[in-house]
Amino acid sequence: MLAPADEFRVHYKFKQAVCARCYTGKTEQDKQKEELKKKKDEPVRPPGWDEVDDYLNKAARQRQEENQVQFAKIPGTDHVKCLCIQCKYSFKYDPYRKVPQACPYCNADIPKMKTFNLL
Repeated sequence: MLAPADEFRVHYKFKQAVCARCYTGKTEQDKQKEELKKKKDEPVRPPGWDEVDDYLNKAARQRQEENQVQFAKIPGTDHVKCLCIQCKYSFKYDPYRKVPQACPYCNADIPKMKTFNLL
């Protein structure tokens, strides 16, 4: 294919002039490597796996993260040590007065705490 001379660029790898319109910058080997990498990143799924299963799996993961302990009792006080879900900042929280109302670092809402966890 013919192209004007001002469209040619020197390729760093091939050390040759290449046409910018014709050459995409990726060789077949590079494309194959990317495809293999994508296949390795995807988890192995059993036959019959579909979008509903993906949704249920994601919902289960979210519920599990919510159920993780984010509060720890501070001995000798009524306060608890709270770990923010979003920014992972640790701070004191008074569950009876509900102070502070949000994370002091990122202003994210504090999840509801079950009082029986304090015993």
